[in-house]
Amino acid sequence: MSNRWSAETRRWVVIGLIVAGIAVVFAVREIIPALALSILFAYLFNPLVNGLQRRGVRARVLAAALVYLALIALIAASFIAIAPRLAAQIRALTMDLDASLEQISVALRQIPLLDTLGVRVDAPILVSQLRTELSGLARAAPNWLAGAFSGVLNAFFTLMLSFYLVKDAAQIEASIDAAIPAPYRDEAQRLKTELGTIWSNFLRGQVFLALIIGVMTGVILTLLGVPNAIFLGLVAGLLEVVPTLGPILAAIPAVIIAFFQGSTYLPLDHATFALIVVIAYVIIQQLENNLIVPHVLGSSVDLPPYVILIGALAGASLAGVLGIFLAAPAIATARLLLRLVWGKLL
Repeated sequence: MSNRWSAETRRWVVIGLIVAGIAVVFAVREIIPALALSILFAYLFNPLVNGLQRRGVRARVLAAALVYLALIALIAASFIAIAPRLAAQIRALTMDLDASLEQISVALRQIPLLDTLGVRVDAPILVSQLRTELSGLARAAPNWLAGAFSGVLNAFFTLMLSFYLVKDAAQIEASIDAAIPAPYRDEAQRLKTELGTIWSNFLRGQVFLALIIGVMTGVILTLLGVPNAIFLGLVAGLLEVVPTLGPILAAIPAVIIAFFQGSTYLPLDHATFALIVVIAYVIIQQLENNLIVPHVLGSSVDLPPYVILIGALAGASLAGVLGIFLAAPAIATARLLLRLVWGKLL
């Protein structure tokens, strides 16, 4: 039997492994977002696969395949149903741009303070500048196509990796449990349960919340006759990942469109209609804060709003949209681990 390493040797081995791990992470940093999304998808879909197995689908690979095929079919059906109208609304929004800029120019010229300061707002100049920017964007189209192709490859990689993670979830969990020393397994199990509560409640709740708010906003704006209602509902659902500021940012384009284009059928002046749209967004926000969020998210992270907002800003600088989305559960996880470490130290 070989001799055990001394404490000094073990210390240097641990330090070496940490340094090597950091170097590996830095070397593969480009695929970290795709890897993180794969883990998230696997975490979200694992309960569905387990449910199919409990209902008679014995082979786990078959259950996982059924879940992912259903997901792909749902995405394709949604795209076929919504994409044509969404594209038409985006084209209409682009075609109305000149008229909207002219209306903005007229409205700004009516503000006395601008005349006093000698500020002139000319719509043709704005349109010319905008077209210059658009031509620059058109020249960047090849880069966009390359980026789109790369995005498709990343999406395929993400789905395939998450499929294998779901398929082998039981073996992965068993391997992790076996690697934990026996005296610490009960504590590790409690920690895993608490982390599972944080992440499962938040992730599934956040996805469900975005769907509810997006559909609700799109339906209400359609009933009011706001142009491009489907597009605005999609924006509202996507911006739900931005805490606190997301609903405000989602309301701004809707109010601007309502003010300058009015309703498609309500006989109201544009200012009154814009006020009605503001009231509609306030009502949606109140329903979200007081009725939907407590039932959908509950106390999954239990963090003050300002902490979540600061974390979202930090997450945006580190990982973009994914960092914003994961800021709240990541902070809650860090708090749980710090409490554990603090309790052990004291």
